[in-house]
Amino acid sequence: MRSISKQQLLITFIPAISILVAVVIASMFFNINMDFFTRDVSAIGNIHPLAGILSSVGILLWCVTASICFFAAIILRNIKQTANFWFLLNSAFLSIYLLLDDLFLLHEHLIPIYSGISEKIVVMFLGITVFVYLTTYRLKIFKTNYSVLLLALGFLSLSVVIDTILETWLKIGQWQYFIEDGFKWLGIASWCSYYTQSSLLFVIKANENCLTKK
Repeated sequence: MRSISKQQLLITFIPAISILVAVVIASMFFNINMDFFTRDVSAIGNIHPLAGILSSVGILLWCVTASICFFAAIILRNIKQTANFWFLLNSAFLSIYLLLDDLFLLHEHLIPIYSGISEKIVVMFLGITVFVYLTTYRLKIFKTNYSVLLLALGFLSLSVVIDTILETWLKIGQWQYFIEDGFKWLGIASWCSYYTQSSLLFVIKANENCLTKK
């Protein structure tokens, strides 16, 4: 069995231990019991384990998308096919932000509470960021099956509009949450589908180019 390299140990344990240290610091700074940060949410809130299942699965899809984009970007970089490297890398970073925003309710709670910036301003800046991203990589996107990406953006936009603008107007009880979160779920699923297919497409084309040169 091959010995573990020092580089792998560093990559594995420095981030992992850093998170444990952050948990200890947060516990001491905010005077909150340690188990508040380490136990399962369902155990802390004493709720059913399936509570919020649609949101949880959506977060998993954000993670899948970011991981696939990162992995494909690394492959392209290692075989010196950098034409689509930056597109996939920045797509991964964007997916990670959306993952963190969904997981920790950044635009709804944490950012407004701890920075004083309103939710609508945070959403506006996210919209500007997405617009810049789409404009920057429009030529690459047009070479892919971008209709699925348009579906993703459309569904996610509808969810945001219902959440930030129409929330006070819609008085349909639990169906409001179903519609809002349903659009969000369809958007995440479309987002994951688009970037999975695009990553595969870019890697296959890069491999074909390498074989042709040989």
